Amino acid sequence: MSIGRTGWHEARRCWRDADDYDVDLIVRERRPAGDLTRLERVLVARGLHGQLPGTEIARIVGVTPRTVWRWAADGWKQAA
Repeated sequence: MSIGRTGWHEARRCWRDADDYDVDLIVRERRPAGDLTRLERVLVARGLHGQLPGTEIARIVGVTPRTVWRWAADGWKQAA
């Protein structure tokens, strides 16, 4: 069994990639988005922090409220 990268891995969006336009649009419109990378989720949550409660941010980015609170407590930079 090979542990190296496969075609499936190459086709997936990397969690380190973020589309700034999508992130800005979601933060501005405050609408839920389904297909976000991990980094995009963190960036959207960071952009909404202080504007909305953690439970609403969690609903928009598709994570649990605990995750949003943990990201904020960790200082956002470590989460991204």
